Order: sequence, then C-alpha cells, then structure tokens
Amino acid sequence: MAIDTPICIVDSEELSEMRLSELVGRTGVTLNDLTQPERKFKGYMVLLDKPFMKAWIWFIPENSVCYED
Repeated sequence: MAIDTPICIVDSEELSEMRLSELVGRTGVTLNDLTQPERKFKGYMVLLDKPFMKAWIWFIPENSVCYED
C-alpha cells in the first residue's frame, strides 16, 4: 500500500488482542508499510484523524485496515 493512503480501521482479532478495539471506525492515513514477508506482525503505522490516548500515530494490524473510498 502506498504511503498517505486514506484508510478506515475495522475490527479484527489482532486489534482486540492489542486492546485497541476503540479505534474501530476511526480514519487516518498510512505513514509506513510494515507488511514485508519477513515481519512476524504485519501492519501499518497510521496517522489518525484525531488523537487516541493523546497519540496521533499508531501501529494498526494489516487485518484491521480498510481502504477509504
């Protein structure tokens, strides 16, 4: 996925395990693609539209990222 791609966060088992289910439905843009095959935990660094717990940038698992139209 290209950097600066608008995304929406959707529910996934990985997101729940990270205790970040409150992010479901939030939007943002990708900053870093961390989905290389050699990575154990695949996902994206995402700049949120509004801060969550006083932070703007979060790791979002690959299964929780939906492309915005």
